[in-house]
Parts: sequence; structure tokens; C-alpha cells
Amino acid sequence: MDVYLTREALSFLEAQALDSIPAHSGGLLLGHKRGQRFFVEKVFPCRPGFFLSLAHFFALDHHFEGKILGFYFFNNQKAIKARLLQPFACGKAYLEVKRGRKKLIFKPSVIDFQKRFFFQPATIVIAPGEKNA
Repeated sequence: MDVYLTREALSFLEAQALDSIPAHSGGLLLGHKRGQRFFVEKVFPCRPGFFLSLAHFFALDHHFEGKILGFYFFNNQKAIKARLLQPFACGKAYLEVKRGRKKLIFKPSVIDFQKRFFFQPATIVIAPGEKNA
């Protein structure tokens, strides 16, 4: 499986990284899935934990017409990451983003289940022509 970032999604993440964002910033990955690829078209920042409530998650998913592909966070958010290991998040992408010296560093995975929930490593694909590719 891989996570494909469109130019728009990448640009938004880069802009968010330029801001003096708190280390715990994150949000939702929006787009569509085709085969083994998650196409991230947009990102929606929201405060950590907002979407971890099932009521909030389903309200957001309804609002975005079922286009929530997964979740992203800047830096490793172990507590929030652990809370994603449950049924509503199964099959969704998880993207850990770190600020590097000159570009963003991505660590993608997919939330999966096989007797227990876990993060299955994935690969990242950046839209062609992008400097981070």
C-alpha cells in the first residue's frame, strides 16, 4: 500500500510546517482510495483528539461525504496513535510528518487488523515534479 500526496495536500502540509505549529498538530487526510493506493487530495487540520470521539468522527466523515482516508500528525504522537488502534480507524492511513532541514519527512502506515490492531508500514508517493519526491 502507498499514500500518494497531491500537490495541494503537500503544499498545505508544507505551509502548516512553516507556521509555528505546536508539536501535537494534526488532522485528517481527505481524498479517495483506488486499489492499494490512498490518494490524499486535501488535509483538514483539527485539534488532536477531536476526531477520536466516534460521534465527532462520524459527523466529520458525513460532512466530508465519506472522504476521510486517514489521519496525520506532526511528530510522533504516541498517545493519540495508540487511540487510533480501534475499529473505526481500521483500513485508514496514518501519516507521521516531521520537519526536516529542507523538506518534510514522512512516515506513512495503514491501520490494519490481524488478531489485534497495528500500524502496517506503507510507502509515500509525492505528486510528480515536487521537490520532496
